Amino acid sequence: MINVGFCIAYDWNLLRYSLPLIYKEADRICFSVDKDKISWSGNRYNWDEEGFRTLIDEFDTEGKITVLEEDYHLSELSPMENEVRQRNLIAKFIGTKGWHIQLDTDEYFIDFPGFVKYLKSKHFSRPVNICCPWITLFKKVDQGYLWIKNDDLDNQDIIAIATNSPEYQFGRRNGNFNIVTNYTLLHQSWARESDEIAEKLKNWGHTNDFELQNYFNFWKTLTEDNYQQIRDFHPIQEQRWQKLEFQEGRTIPYLINTFRENPPIIFPRFKLWLLNSIWISRARKLLNIMLRKIK
Repeated sequence: MINVGFCIAYDWNLLRYSLPLIYKEADRICFSVDKDKISWSGNRYNWDEEGFRTLIDEFDTEGKITVLEEDYHLSELSPMENEVRQRNLIAKFIGTKGWHIQLDTDEYFIDFPGFVKYLKSKHFSRPVNICCPWITLFKKVDQGYLWIKNDDLDNQDIIAIATNSPEYQFGRRNGNFNIVTNYTLLHQSWARESDEIAEKLKNWGHTNDFELQNYFNFWKTLTEDNYQQIRDFHPIQEQRWQKLEFQEGRTIPYLINTFRENPPIIFPRFKLWLLNSIWISRARKLLNIMLRKIK
Protein backbone atom coordinates (compact mmCIF):
# COMPACT_ATOMS: atom_id res chain seq x y z
CA MET A 1 0.00 0.00 0.00
CA ILE A 2 1.18 3.50 -0.88
CA ASN A 3 -0.62 5.90 1.46
CA VAL A 4 -0.19 9.65 0.95
CA GLY A 5 -1.27 12.34 3.41
CA PHE A 6 -1.31 16.08 2.66
CA CYS A 7 -1.40 18.86 5.27
CA ILE A 8 -3.62 21.47 3.61
CA ALA A 9 -4.37 25.09 4.52
CA TYR A 10 -4.40 28.49 2.79
CA ASP A 11 -2.26 27.27 -0.15
CA TRP A 12 -4.54 24.36 -1.13
CA ASN A 13 -4.56 25.61 -4.74
CA LEU A 14 -0.95 24.37 -5.16
CA LEU A 15 -2.39 20.85 -5.18
CA ARG A 16 -3.00 21.55 -8.86
CA TYR A 17 0.75 20.95 -9.32
CA SER A 18 1.58 18.43 -6.57
CA LEU A 19 -1.40 16.06 -6.75
CA PRO A 20 -1.09 14.91 -10.40
CA LEU A 21 2.54 13.96 -9.75
CA ILE A 22 1.59 11.33 -7.13
CA TYR A 23 -2.01 10.39 -7.94
CA LYS A 24 -1.56 7.39 -10.24
CA GLU A 25 0.88 5.49 -7.97
CA ALA A 26 -0.92 6.26 -4.68
CA ASP A 27 -3.41 3.75 -3.29
CA ARG A 28 -4.99 6.07 -0.71
CA ILE A 29 -4.77 9.86 -0.36
CA CYS A 30 -5.78 11.87 2.71
CA PHE A 31 -6.38 15.63 2.51
CA SER A 32 -6.12 16.92 6.10
CA VAL A 33 -7.78 20.33 6.65
CA ASP A 34 -8.52 22.26 9.83
CA LYS A 35 -12.29 22.19 10.34
CA ASP A 36 -12.42 25.90 11.24
CA LYS A 37 -9.83 27.03 8.67
CA ILE A 38 -7.52 28.24 11.42
CA SER A 39 -3.75 27.78 11.18
CA TRP A 40 -1.36 26.08 13.61
CA SER A 41 -0.59 29.59 14.88
CA GLY A 42 -4.24 30.27 15.68
CA ASN A 43 -4.92 32.63 12.75
CA ARG A 44 -7.95 32.30 10.49
CA TYR A 45 -7.01 32.04 6.80
CA ASN A 46 -8.86 32.59 3.54
CA TRP A 47 -10.56 29.51 2.16
CA ASP A 48 -12.56 28.74 -0.99
CA GLU A 49 -14.58 25.62 -0.17
CA GLU A 50 -16.22 25.48 -3.59
CA GLY A 51 -12.87 25.81 -5.36
CA PHE A 52 -11.32 23.13 -3.12
CA ARG A 53 -14.13 20.65 -3.80
CA THR A 54 -14.02 21.44 -7.52
CA LEU A 55 -10.30 20.63 -7.58
CA ILE A 56 -10.96 17.27 -5.92
CA ASP A 57 -13.72 16.47 -8.42
CA GLU A 58 -11.38 17.37 -11.28
CA PHE A 59 -8.44 15.21 -10.22
CA ASP A 60 -9.92 12.37 -8.14
CA THR A 61 -10.94 10.21 -11.09
CA GLU A 62 -10.51 6.93 -9.15
CA GLY A 63 -12.03 7.91 -5.80
CA LYS A 64 -8.76 7.72 -3.87
CA ILE A 65 -9.10 10.97 -1.89
CA THR A 66 -10.62 11.30 1.59
CA VAL A 67 -10.89 14.68 3.34
CA LEU A 68 -10.10 14.56 7.07
CA GLU A 69 -11.32 17.64 8.98
CA GLU A 70 -10.28 18.05 12.62
CA ASP A 71 -9.29 20.80 15.07
CA TYR A 72 -5.56 21.30 14.41
CA HIS A 73 -5.16 24.64 16.21
CA LEU A 74 -5.29 23.86 19.92
CA SER A 75 -4.48 27.07 21.81
CA GLU A 76 -2.47 25.30 24.51
CA LEU A 77 0.00 23.97 21.90
CA SER A 78 2.75 25.80 20.02
CA PRO A 79 2.54 26.02 16.19
CA MET A 80 5.05 23.17 15.83
CA GLU A 81 3.21 21.05 18.37
CA ASN A 82 -0.01 21.59 16.42
CA GLU A 83 1.77 20.56 13.21
CA VAL A 84 3.09 17.37 14.80
CA ARG A 85 -0.34 16.59 16.21
CA GLN A 86 -1.95 16.98 12.77
CA ARG A 87 0.65 14.74 11.15
CA ASN A 88 0.09 12.06 13.76
CA LEU A 89 -3.68 12.26 13.32
CA ILE A 90 -3.23 11.77 9.56
CA ALA A 91 -1.08 8.71 10.28
CA LYS A 92 -3.67 7.31 12.68
CA PHE A 93 -6.46 7.88 10.15
CA ILE A 94 -4.61 6.23 7.26
CA GLY A 95 -3.29 3.37 9.38
CA THR A 96 0.09 1.66 9.45
CA LYS A 97 -0.32 -0.85 6.62
CA GLY A 98 2.25 -0.35 3.85
CA TRP A 99 4.25 2.83 3.28
CA HIS A 100 3.08 6.11 4.76
CA ILE A 101 4.06 9.27 2.85
CA GLN A 102 3.39 12.81 4.05
CA LEU A 103 3.61 15.85 1.80
CA ASP A 104 2.76 19.53 1.91
CA THR A 105 0.84 21.07 -0.96
CA ASP A 106 3.93 22.98 -2.22
CA GLU A 107 6.16 19.89 -2.53
CA TYR A 108 6.53 18.44 -6.02
CA PHE A 109 8.01 15.00 -6.66
CA ILE A 110 10.37 14.95 -9.63
CA ASP A 111 10.03 11.15 -10.06
CA PHE A 112 7.30 9.68 -7.86
CA PRO A 113 6.91 6.49 -9.98
CA GLY A 114 10.61 5.79 -9.43
CA PHE A 115 10.27 6.51 -5.71
CA VAL A 116 7.33 4.10 -5.38
CA LYS A 117 9.22 1.42 -7.30
CA TYR A 118 12.11 1.89 -4.87
CA LEU A 119 9.80 1.60 -1.83
CA LYS A 120 8.18 -1.57 -3.12
CA SER A 121 11.57 -3.17 -3.70
CA LYS A 122 12.63 -2.69 -0.07
CA HIS A 123 11.77 -4.78 2.99
CA PHE A 124 12.95 -3.56 6.37
CA SER A 125 12.72 -5.42 9.67
CA ARG A 126 13.03 -2.19 11.67
CA PRO A 127 11.29 1.21 11.58
CA VAL A 128 12.87 3.48 8.95
CA ASN A 129 12.32 6.81 7.25
CA ILE A 130 13.02 7.18 3.53
CA CYS A 131 14.43 10.65 2.90
CA CYS A 132 14.62 12.83 -0.21
CA PRO A 133 16.78 15.80 -1.22
CA TRP A 134 14.75 18.98 -0.86
CA ILE A 135 15.31 21.63 -3.55
CA THR A 136 13.88 24.82 -2.08
CA LEU A 137 12.70 27.59 -4.39
CA PHE A 138 13.37 30.89 -2.65
CA LYS A 139 11.95 33.57 -4.92
CA LYS A 140 10.20 33.98 -8.24
CA VAL A 141 11.89 36.68 -10.33
CA ASP A 142 11.14 38.08 -13.78
CA GLN A 143 12.66 35.32 -15.90
CA GLY A 144 12.60 32.36 -13.54
CA TYR A 145 13.28 31.25 -9.98
CA LEU A 146 16.03 31.58 -7.41
CA TRP A 147 16.68 28.29 -5.63
CA ILE A 148 18.88 27.32 -2.70
CA LYS A 149 22.07 25.44 -3.51
CA ASN A 150 24.68 23.98 -1.16
CA ASP A 151 28.00 22.96 -2.69
CA ASP A 152 28.70 20.80 0.35
CA LEU A 153 26.54 17.65 0.09
CA ASP A 154 26.82 17.22 3.86
CA ASN A 155 24.83 20.44 4.09
CA GLN A 156 22.13 19.42 1.62
CA ASP A 157 18.54 19.77 2.86
CA ILE A 158 17.00 16.31 3.22
CA ILE A 159 13.43 15.64 4.33
CA ALA A 160 11.90 12.43 5.69
CA ILE A 161 9.02 11.64 3.34
CA ALA A 162 8.07 7.96 3.66
CA THR A 163 8.08 5.66 6.66
CA ASN A 164 6.96 2.17 7.60
CA SER A 165 6.31 3.34 11.18
CA PRO A 166 4.45 6.70 11.13
CA GLU A 167 4.92 8.46 14.44
CA TYR A 168 6.09 12.07 14.34
CA GLN A 169 7.95 14.10 16.98
CA PHE A 170 9.08 17.33 15.24
CA GLY A 171 7.59 18.11 11.84
CA ARG A 172 8.10 14.84 9.97
CA ARG A 173 11.06 13.80 12.10
CA ASN A 174 11.16 10.91 14.54
CA GLY A 175 13.65 8.47 16.03
CA ASN A 176 13.55 6.02 13.11
CA PHE A 177 16.73 5.29 11.16
CA ASN A 178 16.96 7.62 8.12
CA ILE A 179 17.75 6.26 4.66
CA VAL A 180 18.72 8.83 2.02
CA THR A 181 17.75 8.49 -1.66
CA ASN A 182 18.23 10.52 -4.83
CA TYR A 183 14.47 11.01 -5.40
CA THR A 184 14.25 14.78 -5.37
CA LEU A 185 11.43 16.98 -4.11
CA LEU A 186 10.98 20.50 -5.46
CA HIS A 187 9.74 22.70 -2.62
CA GLN A 188 8.03 25.92 -3.74
CA SER A 189 8.29 27.27 -0.18
CA TRP A 190 9.29 30.97 -0.46
CA ALA A 191 8.78 31.34 -4.22
CA ARG A 192 5.38 33.02 -4.07
CA GLU A 193 3.83 36.46 -4.27
CA SER A 194 4.57 38.86 -1.39
CA ASP A 195 1.08 38.61 0.10
CA GLU A 196 1.31 34.81 0.06
CA ILE A 197 4.68 34.91 1.85
CA ALA A 198 3.24 37.26 4.47
CA GLU A 199 0.43 34.79 5.13
CA LYS A 200 2.82 31.83 5.17
CA LEU A 201 5.08 33.50 7.75
CA LYS A 202 2.09 34.29 9.95
CA ASN A 203 0.68 30.77 9.92
CA TRP A 204 3.33 28.07 9.55
CA GLY A 205 4.92 25.85 12.18
CA HIS A 206 8.10 27.99 12.49
CA THR A 207 6.30 31.25 13.28
CA ASN A 208 7.95 31.56 16.70
CA ASP A 209 11.43 30.46 15.59
CA PHE A 210 12.88 33.70 14.14
CA GLU A 211 12.24 37.42 13.54
CA LEU A 212 9.74 37.24 10.71
CA GLN A 213 9.53 40.86 9.54
CA ASN A 214 13.29 41.36 9.23
CA TYR A 215 13.65 38.21 7.19
CA PHE A 216 10.67 39.11 5.02
CA ASN A 217 12.27 42.51 4.31
CA PHE A 218 15.51 40.76 3.30
CA TRP A 219 13.59 38.42 0.98
CA LYS A 220 11.89 41.35 -0.76
CA THR A 221 15.26 42.90 -1.70
CA LEU A 222 16.40 39.89 -3.77
CA THR A 223 16.56 40.21 -7.56
CA GLU A 224 18.24 38.59 -10.54
CA ASP A 225 20.93 41.28 -10.23
CA ASN A 226 21.96 40.82 -6.59
CA TYR A 227 21.27 37.16 -5.67
CA GLN A 228 24.89 36.11 -6.32
CA GLN A 229 26.02 38.24 -3.40
CA ILE A 230 23.94 36.30 -0.87
CA ARG A 231 25.64 33.77 1.39
CA ASP A 232 24.61 31.85 4.52
CA PHE A 233 21.05 33.09 4.81
CA HIS A 234 18.95 30.40 6.51
CA PRO A 235 16.63 32.21 8.97
CA ILE A 236 17.44 29.90 11.90
CA GLN A 237 20.79 28.20 11.11
CA GLU A 238 22.55 30.57 8.70
CA GLN A 239 25.09 28.19 7.14
CA ARG A 240 22.48 25.57 6.21
CA TRP A 241 21.71 27.65 3.09
CA GLN A 242 24.96 28.58 1.39
CA LYS A 243 23.97 30.38 -1.81
CA LEU A 244 21.33 30.99 -4.47
CA GLU A 245 21.18 29.78 -8.07
CA PHE A 246 19.01 31.06 -10.90
CA GLN A 247 16.89 28.74 -13.05
CA GLU A 248 15.10 30.07 -16.10
CA GLY A 249 11.43 29.14 -16.34
CA ARG A 250 8.27 31.06 -15.55
CA THR A 251 5.99 28.20 -14.46
CA ILE A 252 6.18 25.40 -11.91
CA PRO A 253 5.45 22.63 -14.48
CA TYR A 254 8.28 23.94 -16.67
CA LEU A 255 10.62 23.92 -13.67
CA ILE A 256 9.62 20.39 -12.70
CA ASN A 257 10.37 19.13 -16.21
CA THR A 258 13.69 20.99 -16.27
CA PHE A 259 14.87 19.45 -12.99
CA ARG A 260 13.58 16.03 -14.07
CA GLU A 261 15.84 16.15 -17.12
CA ASN A 262 18.78 17.64 -15.19
CA PRO A 263 18.59 16.81 -11.47
CA PRO A 264 20.45 19.53 -9.55
CA ILE A 265 21.37 17.25 -6.63
CA ILE A 266 22.77 13.73 -7.02
CA PHE A 267 24.46 11.84 -4.20
CA PRO A 268 27.21 9.52 -5.51
CA ARG A 269 26.68 5.83 -4.71
CA PHE A 270 29.53 5.73 -2.20
CA LYS A 271 28.10 8.78 -0.41
CA LEU A 272 24.69 7.09 -0.19
CA TRP A 273 26.35 3.97 1.19
CA LEU A 274 28.06 6.01 3.90
CA LEU A 275 24.84 7.84 4.77
CA ASN A 276 22.73 4.69 4.85
CA SER A 277 25.01 2.31 6.73
CA ILE A 278 23.58 1.64 10.18
CA TRP A 279 26.99 0.43 11.38
CA ILE A 280 28.70 3.68 10.38
CA SER A 281 25.86 5.58 12.04
CA ARG A 282 26.36 3.66 15.27
CA ALA A 283 30.12 4.20 15.11
CA ARG A 284 29.60 7.97 14.73
CA LYS A 285 27.27 8.06 17.72
CA LEU A 286 29.76 6.11 19.82
CA LEU A 287 32.60 8.42 18.75
CA ASN A 288 30.54 11.50 19.65
CA ILE A 289 29.79 10.06 23.07
CA MET A 290 33.49 9.37 23.66
CA LEU A 291 34.48 12.87 22.54
CA ARG A 292 31.93 14.45 24.88
CA LYS A 293 33.33 12.43 27.78
CA ILE A 294 36.87 13.55 26.95
CA LYS A 295 35.80 17.21 26.93
